Amino acid sequence: MQTELITTELIIAALLLIAALVSWFTKLVRFPYTVGLVIVGVLITMLMPHKPELTPALARELILLILLPPLIFEAALHIEFSEFRDNLSSMLVFAIPGVLVTTLLVGWLLATITGLPFPTMLVFGALIAATDPVAVTAIFRELGLPKRLGLLTEGESLLNDATAIVVFTLLLEFALDPVSFSFSDGAIEFARVSGVGLFVGFALGYVAYHLIRQIDDYLVETVLSAVLAYGSYLLAEQVHASGVLAVLASGLLIGNSGRRYGMSHTTRNVLIHIWEFVAFLANTFVFLLIGLQVDLDRLSDSVLLIGAAILVTLLARMITVFGFSPLVNRFAANRTPFSWQAVLVWGGLRGGIALALALTLPSSLVGHDEVLVMTFGVVLFTLGVQATTLPALLRRLGLLSSGTNLMEYERRRAKLAAAKAANQFLQSQYKQGLLTKENYDVVLPEVQAEISQFSGEVEEALTVLPDIRDDELEIARKEIMQVKRATLRTLRHDGIIGTDVFRELTTEIDADLAGN
Repeated sequence: MQTELITTELIIAALLLIAALVSWFTKLVRFPYTVGLVIVGVLITMLMPHKPELTPALARELILLILLPPLIFEAALHIEFSEFRDNLSSMLVFAIPGVLVTTLLVGWLLATITGLPFPTMLVFGALIAATDPVAVTAIFRELGLPKRLGLLTEGESLLNDATAIVVFTLLLEFALDPVSFSFSDGAIEFARVSGVGLFVGFALGYVAYHLIRQIDDYLVETVLSAVLAYGSYLLAEQVHASGVLAVLASGLLIGNSGRRYGMSHTTRNVLIHIWEFVAFLANTFVFLLIGLQVDLDRLSDSVLLIGAAILVTLLARMITVFGFSPLVNRFAANRTPFSWQAVLVWGGLRGGIALALALTLPSSLVGHDEVLVMTFGVVLFTLGVQATTLPALLRRLGLLSSGTNLMEYERRRAKLAAAKAANQFLQSQYKQGLLTKENYDVVLPEVQAEISQFSGEVEEALTVLPDIRDDELEIARKEIMQVKRATLRTLRHDGIIGTDVFRELTTEIDADLAGN
């Protein structure tokens, strides 16, 4: 027993060391960190054929019960609820009708092409329909997209993940016993699972919010947030509801009301940093698991089947996004430009969720092995091809300008902004009598020296680095529009302007941002 524990500890320590080295190296070469983890996992599988194996059941439970809740909770903490609400209609269209249409298209086309049973292909369509919040959030945060585009992709992936899990469960019942299955009962069950999941999340989040307001201890409050993340997921799953929606609801509540009204500045900082660390660990194991579970021999024997699955999945995603977007733009307050639609199509990544669902399939399902192979093939394609070419697509569309020169300029400019903010804080402390003149005279020259140094470095960048002045102008214009948007949000929050006026004006600003 002790030997097994020591072996397990050594494996975990080795994987964490690998993750740290991969993270460091991928930042140096500007390569997606999560894709690097998958590649390393595949390499370990190739070089160590006799490595310790995880059973499919254990891998599935590890992803769904241990790693998924903190990843969803951490993503929800960063979502501004007002912006989430303003874009909810767009995200729901892709998350519910979009998932259903994708499921039907993938199922019908693959059944026609491969000759596999239609119910089995519907099951595959459901598990591959949802863009994975784990993969999408990790990749898109590294790229630094326009804020609303990032919200659309992350929000859609969080919502349609919940939809796909429920649809997958219902269609699996249909595939195993089509005679006794009722589609009307399935629709009712879908509504129940979603509604109860949201209720559980908001109810537990409300309780945790009031507990946090009564406590002024950042360690205890952080522990409560962890209990909430896992507790809401497990309780929802115990009552056969959506654990994903429960965690999303509780995370939104704590990330907005909890952080704003119930936490001190110290608690907010500790909470965010700890959850970022937890998400880093969870992402590490999710994407390493994907690589470690790959069976290269089986994949190489099924190239045509995998190719058909990839093409059909991409085609269904294109039809869904480009087909529903005109409808969304007609009725939603915020329009989605064509360039953003292209990003939504190519950024529809699949990852640990699809893999975990595929591993839940019983071996008695006709076409079980083919579904597993297609799932691994599509996941590896989206992570290995789509994720790695996404930055180039964004630059081609004018949505991402991440050259080395611009990064250097941004670094110097950020240092200058931080030094000036420190100077303002110092002046405020002194004027309020919270800092003695003796210490003020000691610290002030240090801060002013930093301001002088960083100002010179910014001027040097504008003089020496090519094309930076044009980038500076573009950055300034975007920042001005973001300030306008933040001001409108404050006016709406204070009741000075109504929701209709807010949506109209922010839509104009978003259109300008997309055009720039």
